[in-house]
Amino acid sequence: MSIEATVLDDDRRLLRETVRSLVSARVEPNSKAIDEDGTIPTDIYRSLTETGLNAPTVPTAHGGGGASVVDAAILIEEMAKGSGAVATIIAQNIAGVAAVVASPNVKLKADLLPRVAKGEAILVWSADSFEDKSGILASIDDDGIVLNGKFHWVPCFDLSAKLILVAEVKVQAGTHLVAIDIANPHRGTIDVGPLESDLGLVGSALKSLTLQNVFIRTDEIIATSMGDSLAAKALRSTAQIALAALANGIAATALRHAQVYAVERHQFGVPISDFESTRIMLGTMALNLEAARQLTFAAAAQLDSDRPGWGDKVSISANAGAKWFSSKVAVEVAIDAIQVFGGYGFVKDYPVERLMRDAKMVQLMTGSNQILEIANALLSS
Repeated sequence: MSIEATVLDDDRRLLRETVRSLVSARVEPNSKAIDEDGTIPTDIYRSLTETGLNAPTVPTAHGGGGASVVDAAILIEEMAKGSGAVATIIAQNIAGVAAVVASPNVKLKADLLPRVAKGEAILVWSADSFEDKSGILASIDDDGIVLNGKFHWVPCFDLSAKLILVAEVKVQAGTHLVAIDIANPHRGTIDVGPLESDLGLVGSALKSLTLQNVFIRTDEIIATSMGDSLAAKALRSTAQIALAALANGIAATALRHAQVYAVERHQFGVPISDFESTRIMLGTMALNLEAARQLTFAAAAQLDSDRPGWGDKVSISANAGAKWFSSKVAVEVAIDAIQVFGGYGFVKDYPVERLMRDAKMVQLMTGSNQILEIANALLSS
């Protein structure tokens, strides 16, 4: 049974149509310029904040819409059909929001979440949030911790919003999840590097941060733990679902372009869609995409039902599996779309080469160890 039959009720259909209208009018027409210029126009970000689509999962008690992970997955998939870079803003926010919501730090929630809901702040995380953290030196201070080191590939710069980096750091007592005000640290300095020249999702505006004696107050610590905290698991699990949905949106657009081109392009007096080899390719692309969407929405629904537990081994496997499979399918679908276009697939006159770069970028985000997560959950059960 299709996702449309199992997931979409009237409210979610309305959400999808709202997003589709915004994507059609504002996002997709600018997708090529976003990729070429490396920035997202301010009016597009304003459109997200005005409609509450920038951070839909902020609880209603803190001024947000209180959307579920399934709702967010619908939103991100549709937004990614227009621009993966724009969808990245939402993916970053919902993972950060999940971490803060799971935090025992009541003061931080009350201070941070309303600003995120209004679009005044964006909760961002970097590749370092999911990889080895040995590059960041963290030491306990009287009223907090002091950080030194470098975070790589932090997104969402140049959007006229305060960026709050949600990051895991290792201290003597275990792992701390902290909220770092990039522009205004209380003590020490944060040097923001130049705009990175990236493979894909170019408009997401990645930069690296170098921290020197940056002081993090106790009320800016999202969670502390001897091992993985619930907040850290919330960050990782929600990020994986968000990126799976983002990958599915990219794949859906690649498939759509391939379908249209196969009908319009003629060889030997007939459209190439008449060739059996083309039909097999398109059919395989569609089938794999539907499987990826089924896995993503099933994992998102499970995450909704399990909250605020976040630590269930089955959930960990589902979330990691959704991200791994969806991003793998997105890369394969985008490559096959280029194959349908032939030589035209490699030139920037057509969008499929950008979609291939975007899909590969999603595959690399949140680390490349999803299979190990699944194996570890399986073997420890």
